[in-house]
Amino acid sequence: MHVESGGNRVVSLAAAIIAVLAALGTLYAHHASIAALSAKTQAILSQARATDTYNAYEAKQTRYNIYSALLASNLVRDELHRTRLEGIADGERASSPAVLQKAQKLEQEAIGDDRRSDRIIKAYETLQFATTLFEIAIVFVSISALAHSRILLPLGCAVSAAGFVLLVIGLVRNR
Repeated sequence: MHVESGGNRVVSLAAAIIAVLAALGTLYAHHASIAALSAKTQAILSQARATDTYNAYEAKQTRYNIYSALLASNLVRDELHRTRLEGIADGERASSPAVLQKAQKLEQEAIGDDRRSDRIIKAYETLQFATTLFEIAIVFVSISALAHSRILLPLGCAVSAAGFVLLVIGLVRNR
């Protein structure tokens, strides 16, 4: 009878440890879920900024081309207006490479943000699998305690060990 009482303590301890691991897995999975949503939002915002900046670059190029065509057509003959249009055209042409560089930089940031989001999503999925394995392990250990069957305790511990490995992998991926 003393052996059975000691066995119940082992089962209870295993169930408690696995339950704590399941709670930690759930906590980390929820954090990863929020981080993934935040990273995806940042990626979308970065892409929108890049698109806006590319549009600004194209608008500068279009204005430069319009001013150049207007000057080439010789419709503006007044020297003061011609000089002013040439200055504006030169300004558009001179400022457009910086805008293009900014757009390209923003696009690279968007790509980086999207990759980060994908990495966090994979970590989230791994943490969800870990939590599921912990929950399955709790069921095996609980059945072991209720049925006084020793075969399910090692199985529950093995499933929990697999969950722990996935928990660690998920946490490492989330960095």
